[in-house]
Amino acid sequence: MVNLFTIAFMVATLAGGVTAENLETALERAREAARNHRYADVIAILTPFNAVDDPESRYITAAEIGRALFHLGDYAAADRAFRQAVSLHPERAETAVYLEATSFLLGHREQAMTIFREILAGGARDLYLAVTLPGERRFLADPEVQSILAEHAVVLDVDVEKARLMGVALGDSRERVAEVLAAGSSDPTASALTANAGPAFIWAFVFDAEQRLAQVILQAENLFRYTPYRLRFGDQVDWRATPATAIAFWGPPTEITTGGDGGIAMIWDMAGHQMTLDFARPRSPRPPEVGEGAAVLRSVRLETQFQPSPDRMDR
Repeated sequence: MVNLFTIAFMVATLAGGVTAENLETALERAREAARNHRYADVIAILTPFNAVDDPESRYITAAEIGRALFHLGDYAAADRAFRQAVSLHPERAETAVYLEATSFLLGHREQAMTIFREILAGGARDLYLAVTLPGERRFLADPEVQSILAEHAVVLDVDVEKARLMGVALGDSRERVAEVLAAGSSDPTASALTANAGPAFIWAFVFDAEQRLAQVILQAENLFRYTPYRLRFGDQVDWRATPATAIAFWGPPTEITTGGDGGIAMIWDMAGHQMTLDFARPRSPRPPEVGEGAAVLRSVRLETQFQPSPDRMDR
């Protein structure tokens, strides 16, 4: 629990010189405290700024204090802080996500679902914060959560035969790939353009020495858990594919290998490239329509003959 005596002492110490101008300095101290998991100190440092006239300062203060309370497990107090922040800036997704989390954890399920639906309707693609609250499995297993995700799903079509997806294909120039993926600010010295949902890796576009797209890796399971993206390989195969489904659609693979974690990788030779599908038993909860014990799609790899070493990829 928060040490209320410590907070009261620090608030009294700080209260003499509270202005919007020194909030930046206080934020630096508070964020340093947060990085060291000293969340009670975060609350003590920022609480005096609740009284300033500037709405933006009050928003920042409420949001930072709410996060600290959330990490301390005081969800009721965090909920109050996030409500204050959202009332000041309802359009800012991050605080809305935290309010969804506190609502769910406090048992206000319908409110949590309403916020979750609004977050998705607003075009959110990174859902990591929205679903990795304490009780992630319970949240994802809720049929209404899956219904909301299905309602706002973003189909990511993969043309296996043409090695094309998201508007680019193997062999395209780095310049074109970066333009199509809106990744123009990426590090031009990195061997891959990558994307994450929170800390979870979701895809990589890897280039050869001539800066041509040589490999695409999609983490299907992370896409399912942490984004609204849903893979589709034509009309008959999608993100719910099993090994049997894949073999029925593409025929026997060229090669099958098994991993120490119980996964199975299947390789198909296409015209000028290869496709590798990696399957494993899913983490709980299982995706809808996947039977008990069935292996599901974990990752997809499309690649030319170029084989990049793992240390060349920036993830």
